[in-house]
Amino acid sequence: MTEAAPQEAVLPLKKRVERTAGRVALAVVIRPVRAMSFKGAQRTGRVIGSILYRLLGRYRRVAHKNLKLVYGGVLPESERNKIAREVFVHFGQAVCEFLMLPEVPPDELGRLVDVVGGENLEKARAAGKGVLVASGHFGNFEVLAPWLQTQGCVVNVVARKANDPRIDEMLQGTRAQSGATVHLRGSSGRSVLQCLKRGEVLALLFDQNAGDLYVPFFGLDTGTTNGPARIHLHTGAPILFMWCTSLPDGRFQMELEEPVVFTPTNDRAADEIAVTALLNARLEAQIRQRPSQWLWLHDRWRNSPHVFQAKE
Repeated sequence: MTEAAPQEAVLPLKKRVERTAGRVALAVVIRPVRAMSFKGAQRTGRVIGSILYRLLGRYRRVAHKNLKLVYGGVLPESERNKIAREVFVHFGQAVCEFLMLPEVPPDELGRLVDVVGGENLEKARAAGKGVLVASGHFGNFEVLAPWLQTQGCVVNVVARKANDPRIDEMLQGTRAQSGATVHLRGSSGRSVLQCLKRGEVLALLFDQNAGDLYVPFFGLDTGTTNGPARIHLHTGAPILFMWCTSLPDGRFQMELEEPVVFTPTNDRAADEIAVTALLNARLEAQIRQRPSQWLWLHDRWRNSPHVFQAKE
């Protein structure tokens, strides 16, 4: 007699409706967007983002809560509300750009990108240990992998599995169409380490809610993943900070910082904290320059509830 397969937890009605709506919206949007010019897709994305700001009350409230946490004593509410609206508009544009990426030839992508610090990619590759590209949900991070491939890199990305299987299939399929190998977060660590041993690029976004380590972020003791620090300390692969920001004319600026290599000490825990704190500090510096290009609608401090209590 075989055991019955465990039943999946039934989601609340509100979440089921949200996921269904998201799935339908993507299905309706993806083909028309890919038939547009790149600039047309960007304009459409900004309109969609403006609509989402009005419709997605839960995410709008998260954005307002996070902005108040960080800027409550610095910016008036009207300015914070303006940034929140711009975040949704930018997010809508970035999603439509992402949908277009498989349709953009490498030479056209090159014309869309202004590069600052391009020599730092070669400096990182020269170490012969692969390259650990570190970035966040900032600007249009999805452009990083396709652009790196135009520079002759074999690119691997680590991505979180989406809650909805059909949306996840679309997301991972679009990334694969752009030529990157996708490793799902939480999958075999061996495959991630092997790509660095082969001298390839591994791109990580390190700014999602986590509770591995608590290190400063906007002056707040923030739960942060320790994965990038562990990979770096284990492999010695240089950390290459990369930021792809959106420009007013619809193009992108790709900024590559000087590669960073930490020399491990005998205190691995302290080393992980030092590397992770640097990651947060570098991202914070970028966000402060262009706050509307970071994903404030993500519940970044969910595993750090103490930060809100401390502000009250």
